[in-house]
Amino acid sequence: MKSRLPYIAALLLAQVPTAFAGPDSCMKYEPKTVAVIGKLHRETFPGRPNFESVANGDEAETGFYLSLESPICTVGGSGADQVSFESVRKIQLVLNEKQYAFLRPKLGTKVILQGQLFSAHTGHHHADVLMRVSN
Repeated sequence: MKSRLPYIAALLLAQVPTAFAGPDSCMKYEPKTVAVIGKLHRETFPGRPNFESVANGDEAETGFYLSLESPICTVGGSGADQVSFESVRKIQLVLNEKQYAFLRPKLGTKVILQGQLFSAHTGHHHADVLMRVSN
């Protein structure tokens, strides 16, 4: 049985106006919906109270991240969550419980995700750019 992934990805991407991550065009922040391709992985960072060391008692903040196939740039705006970046290689994913459950078996694999981008603006953001995943 042939893999349906290329067909499903093409169908999915045809349904939504998207901008692919690539070296030739910068991506816009929300409300624009974009698509990115990369390897899905999990990372843990120190959180409250000091954001310094899990071993020394800070809470562990574990999340899913996308290491992009090709670096992207972003077009800044007027808000604190719309900072311009030249060479983004990693995106922190903002997911709900169902999205975490759906993506967990895909850790370590290449995925295509759609959503809205915004730039880091709190101590809980561990990448320059984040994505509110919509698919």
